[in-house]
Amino acid sequence: MGLWQKLFGWLNPSAPTAAHTEAGAALQTAPGASPPGYQAAHEPAFDPHAELVAPTPVADEREMPGRADGAQFQDAEDAAAQDSNQPDLFEAAAQAEAARLAAIPPVINNPGLRDALSTYAGIAWDRQIDFAEKVGDRPWSADTSQGLIAFGDDLRFRMQVLGSYAFESGTWQWIWANTQAEVAPAFTEVARQLLGFGNAQQLALFTQPRSALREEDLHTIGLIAAGADESAGYYLGNYGEGILLALIDPGHGLPAPAASKPERVLTVVPQLISEFELNHRLLLRHYLEAKGFAVQDEDGQITASQGANRVNAKLDAQGRITAINGSLH
Repeated sequence: MGLWQKLFGWLNPSAPTAAHTEAGAALQTAPGASPPGYQAAHEPAFDPHAELVAPTPVADEREMPGRADGAQFQDAEDAAAQDSNQPDLFEAAAQAEAARLAAIPPVINNPGLRDALSTYAGIAWDRQIDFAEKVGDRPWSADTSQGLIAFGDDLRFRMQVLGSYAFESGTWQWIWANTQAEVAPAFTEVARQLLGFGNAQQLALFTQPRSALREEDLHTIGLIAAGADESAGYYLGNYGEGILLALIDPGHGLPAPAASKPERVLTVVPQLISEFELNHRLLLRHYLEAKGFAVQDEDGQITASQGANRVNAKLDAQGRITAINGSLH
């Protein structure tokens, strides 16, 4: 299993990773909490890029052994009628894609939110890789009153609490709207800053106290918040009835992404555009600039340099990346 798949498995908390902690006790008041041990089902999204399976060809009766001479062959009109009864795979694919789009919550299906995610996702995921490598498979626990999150017995980080997700109702609630949560105001500052950001950008996801979301949508919140706040990463902590979403404060011995591993650009960008609906140009420009590259964007091509490092990307008329390569050391 590659690191990318491991990260999404690690960040998709389908089962609690620790016993009920103070984080869980503080956030169990989220609406619609379910009985302990509840696990939300996850349906894979339709892949519009997957190859469609052609109908299985029907063998000609003339090739079938044991056929009696003089039997009537199916005429062309009957064959055409039979073919017309075959399932229209392209229509089925279009219907499946329409159903997938209809399942996207309104607060997520927002062009402004897509641009915000495109702006911050690159550098946020770059940091997320370092954070995941450091934490590994350690169980988590948290003390929300002290703003601390721990992994195993040896790692402790300062955190900012953003909010919680309730499995039973499928509802996200911002920490500033949870009047019963025992979290000190000092550890909810970023959530309140994101409220102001949402008001300025007219993004309902950040301004509504509660929103109906899918579990996977928590990554959108985490990536935007971590990128905008320059956090070391974000964590989705399953506490039984729901998920705590927290940002990890910078530092903690994690490398500075702007100065480390420029070769990641060639893997992080394809990974993100395969998982999220993004503005490719915004993603690449902001990610490269955050990594310390000088960027030029002209004539359907983005070129970037950082010392001896070079990145080249070609974009089509819709601004989608069609090729990306480089010389990175």
